[in-house]
Amino acid sequence: MRNRKLKVFLKIFFLLLVIQMIIVLANVVLTNVDSSLSAITSFIISIFSFPISLISSDLPFYSGEGIYVMVVLWTLNLVLQTMIIYGCIRMIKRIK
Repeated sequence: MRNRKLKVFLKIFFLLLVIQMIIVLANVVLTNVDSSLSAITSFIISIFSFPISLISSDLPFYSGEGIYVMVVLWTLNLVLQTMIIYGCIRMIKRIK
C-alpha cells in the first residue's frame, strides 16, 4: 500500500518537474527572441513559484543565487507542490 502511494507521489513530482522545465526553457527561448509570449511564460513561472514565494516574495524557485541554491529551491518548491497536489488527490478519493 505504501509503495503505491510513493509511486503516485513520484509520478506527480516528475510530471511537475518536466512541465516546469519545459516552461522555463520556453521562457528563456522567448526572452532571447524578444517575443511578447515571454510575458505569458513569466506569469506561468510566477504561478509555479507560488509555494516558495510564500516564504519570501523575493525568493522564486529560479532565483539567481547560484546553481546549488537554485537546485535546492527548485526541489523544495517541487516537493511542496507535489505534497499539495497529492494531498488534494487523497482528500478527493476519501470523499468519494
